[in-house]
Amino acid sequence: MTKLYIHAQTLIDGISDVPKQDQLITIEDDKIIQIEEYHEVNEDVIHEKVVTPGFFNCHVHIMYPVG
Repeated sequence: MTKLYIHAQTLIDGISDVPKQDQLITIEDDKIIQIEEYHEVNEDVIHEKVVTPGFFNCHVHIMYPVG
């Protein structure tokens, strides 16, 4: 069981209309298990200014040859 803690100074969750400030994201075994107001934890914490939902490449020319 591996836990990872991320302090998001600004969290854009993709659900709320307004970004949330100072959130603690807890990830366990590659899954987000909790998002709560930031507080000190007795573990290493990754501090990030902005955390957003995942991005992927939406600009791909699938009709062009590759290589």
